[in-house]
Amino acid sequence: MKALSTAMLVAAASVQHGYGRVESTPQAQLARACLERCGAGGRWLLRLADHALGRVCLSALEALGLPGLRGHYAWRKRRIAQWADRACADGAAQAVLIGSGYDGLGWSLAQRHPMLRVFELDRTDSVAIKREALRQLQADMSRLRLLGTDLERDGALGTLLADPAFDPDRPTLCVAEGVLMYLSSARAQHLLRGLAQGLPCPILIATTMEPWCGRPRFRRERPWVSGWLQRRGEPFRWGCERGAIGAWLGECGWRLRTLAEPGDPDDPDPSPGEWLFLAHRATVPPR
Repeated sequence: MKALSTAMLVAAASVQHGYGRVESTPQAQLARACLERCGAGGRWLLRLADHALGRVCLSALEALGLPGLRGHYAWRKRRIAQWADRACADGAAQAVLIGSGYDGLGWSLAQRHPMLRVFELDRTDSVAIKREALRQLQADMSRLRLLGTDLERDGALGTLLADPAFDPDRPTLCVAEGVLMYLSSARAQHLLRGLAQGLPCPILIATTMEPWCGRPRFRRERPWVSGWLQRRGEPFRWGCERGAIGAWLGECGWRLRTLAEPGDPDDPDPSPGEWLFLAHRATVPPR
């Protein structure tokens, strides 16, 4: 079986979230089509998600590893979609999704905002899987560009500028959901600093982990999860305390505007430990 990845688990959560609805959401449709192309591991997750006993098993595995994780993904994605729609309504002409995995946000934004151009950056193999999945779904890809890159080595801005469809002078929304924690802190800052310096009036939606019990982790995470992530080459490399997020972003050339409250009494995060925030470029980005 091909090793499971966090991107595959997030996709499986999207499939489960859409299960039983009268009409499957674009996110669930795309997640399913991607998992079908992820080898034996992806097909195994789909078999579990498509059967009642399998869904019970997935829920049990979640409880043993990270209780509330699927709810956290849904909580995170709801807010990101709301903030992204607001940014597009306020004039963002381009959206850049960094490390987008098998998520359907870019496709959904392109559908909801007819003038928006969407650029997704991820590993070449993930991009190839997603491109084929979108073709299967007969998606309109005229305003959706999938670009392969290595975020450990390449700058996001450099990858974008190499694509003739990208216009660095247009107002741009940048989304880095569930990706910065897999880079080193220095590499994450380099990535964000490049965007702040190279774009005229960008908006940033991003997430980063919270240090908890001495390391970056979810608060309800079981001890064995960090070893599992390490073996799959996806360890959380750094975290940021709540009170330090503004200063960390300032070093990258951004100004924190909104931090999603995990303890919101009307809609709390079911599995806290990952900060979600909205930022605008600082007046004078650092050089």
